[in-house]
Amino acid sequence: MRPFTTLARPFVAAPFIMNGLDAVRDPRERAARVGPAVKPVADRIDWLPKDAETLVRMQGALSLGTGALLLTGRFRRLTTLLLAAQVVPALATEHRYWTEEDPEHRANERSHLLKNAGLFGALLMVASEPRRSPRTAELRRQAREAQIKSAAEAKALRREAAVTLRDARREAARQVRVARAEGGRKAARRTAKTLRSAKSKKSGGMLKGAGAAFLIGRASKPGRAARAGQTVKAGTAAQAARAMKAGRTVKTGTAVKAGRVKQAVKR
Repeated sequence: MRPFTTLARPFVAAPFIMNGLDAVRDPRERAARVGPAVKPVADRIDWLPKDAETLVRMQGALSLGTGALLLTGRFRRLTTLLLAAQVVPALATEHRYWTEEDPEHRANERSHLLKNAGLFGALLMVASEPRRSPRTAELRRQAREAQIKSAAEAKALRREAAVTLRDARREAARQVRVARAEGGRKAARRTAKTLRSAKSKKSGGMLKGAGAAFLIGRASKPGRAARAGQTVKAGTAAQAARAMKAGRTVKTGTAVKAGRVKQAVKR
């Protein structure tokens, strides 16, 4: 339908452009025809000019501008509605065939009125036509839905990736903490093991020293005993010599005393 619409636009816009040009150039004929009908309306609205020719010129300029916009396809719906609004006064004020008495002139006016009515209907049809064809609108709707769906999926994927990354970071931090704790425990066990081995080596050295001292003591005991026995023997011999000397002394003293006693007796 797009080519037909493009082809129909110039035909619809042409009457408005030509009538607008004629109204701007020479508004007297049309002002004389529509003046009695528009004068009561102009009297009721203060901002409208009271001169019929000025009103015709204004309507012609508006018709020329909107017809040109429709011809170029700019603001199609707005321009068609404005043109349809301009046709309504023409339908109401122009081509009043029922007031004509001449049958030929009356038929001519009726024909022009029907043409204006058909033009008004065509303008309404163009204004009510959708901006895009149903197929194009459906394709655009599908594309928009696909875009929205892809955006939602991408958002969900980003959210899931963020959650996964956060969990991975937490797991890595937990593993680092566990590794550090395990390393600390292993280092503590190694230190304790080293201390135990050092203590055991030190205790073993002390025991070995004690054992060697014990063996040395045991080895020196017979010598000490022999030396002690020799000392005892020497002491005993000395004591015996002293006792013998004392006995001799006693004997000598006794003998002296006995000699003294004998001498005393003899006297």
